[in-house]
Amino acid sequence: MAGTERPVAIVTGAAQGMGRTHLMGLSRAGFRVACVDHAADALDAVVEDLRLEAPDLLSALVDVTSEEAVEGSFARLITEAGRCDVLVNNAGGATTGKSLADMTLGEFEAELRLNLTSQFLCIRAVLPAMKRQGAGSIVNIASTSVFSGITAALHRPPLSANLVGYVAAKGGVVGLTRALARELGPTGIRVNAVAPGFTPTPRVKATFPAEAVARMVSDQAFARVQEPDDATGAVIFLASSASRFVTGQVIRVDGGGSMG
Repeated sequence: MAGTERPVAIVTGAAQGMGRTHLMGLSRAGFRVACVDHAADALDAVVEDLRLEAPDLLSALVDVTSEEAVEGSFARLITEAGRCDVLVNNAGGATTGKSLADMTLGEFEAELRLNLTSQFLCIRAVLPAMKRQGAGSIVNIASTSVFSGITAALHRPPLSANLVGYVAAKGGVVGLTRALARELGPTGIRVNAVAPGFTPTPRVKATFPAEAVARMVSDQAFARVQEPDDATGAVIFLASSASRFVTGQVIRVDGGGSMG
């Protein structure tokens, strides 16, 4: 990158939970950040909170499951910023707690669309800019539930559902990451993933009882609840030039919970 121009990082789902901590961490690490989220009130709050710390913050109200919304909003953000160096595909989450037997096809496909298809759409939207630059870093957010098959839903009454649609979609994120790293290697674009463990954000705490949280913590090497910003260091590492020869990797950040 020429001169002192700051690298630009777009973070999806960045107004809440882990996405917000990744956005703020990247901003403090020297990136110009763009906050993408579907929640207008939360987006406004981030803009206000970072007004003094990051006066050049970019933001966009976007439904990342919509092809039209992603293409239009990302084009505007990249034009305004003049470049795109990093994409953090953070938006996602479980949309149903039903067992597979009780789940409709539409509900299963909604899980895939939010957690996997959205990442495809956002990556496709930033690729032209990254290819023009001859470099870029894509950081996809997966989940360590892919490796263990365990989610906190297993410990939430009734003990019959395991967020299978969510885990299946996050498994797809791992495959997308590795396949795309191979495809984009010759262009200089790196593709990696961060797989956090069970992280009880405020939304999660409202859904899962304390005993489910305690059961998940009991499987970790570190006997404490994972915080939203515990994975931010890994995101910053993969976004920065410190990881310039790292691609196709999945970094697990779960306090040792998925060691096996």
